[in-house]
Amino acid sequence: MGIKDLVELRAVSNDDLEFLYNMLKERDETMTIFHKTMPTFEEHVKFVMSKPYDAWYIILVDSRKIGHIYINNFQDKHLKNQVGWWIKKEYQGVGFVIPAFTKLKQMHERSKYVATINPKNKPAIYLIEKLGFKLTITYPNYLLYELDNQSDINS
Repeated sequence: MGIKDLVELRAVSNDDLEFLYNMLKERDETMTIFHKTMPTFEEHVKFVMSKPYDAWYIILVDSRKIGHIYINNFQDKHLKNQVGWWIKKEYQGVGFVIPAFTKLKQMHERSKYVATINPKNKPAIYLIEKLGFKLTITYPNYLLYELDNQSDINS
């Protein structure tokens, strides 16, 4: 059984509030673009309850929560169908994002996907390029990558 067979996606629920909040605590300014300050738990709950994404899933491996993945549908033409994820530190670099993203694509087919990456986050740049995304625009604070839905990734 390979990694791709171990990864499952489950829709975010109220049971995930504490897990998602604890994941926010793992981030630093080189790993994120938009979340620069840590919200209070109450602010976090309000955010999660607002259902901010088109689809938001917990990434599970052997029933353990190891991260989350989402797809956004911002109205901004450059950020339409933006995807993002975060994997707990102890599971980073193992390869769980590739099957999680493949499953997300299967569940939410789009003509293209975009991702925004902090230019200081070298592991994320490596991963996003491995997934087949191409750099399209460089902004001062982030890089914009796009992936055509027909792209093939090594899963």
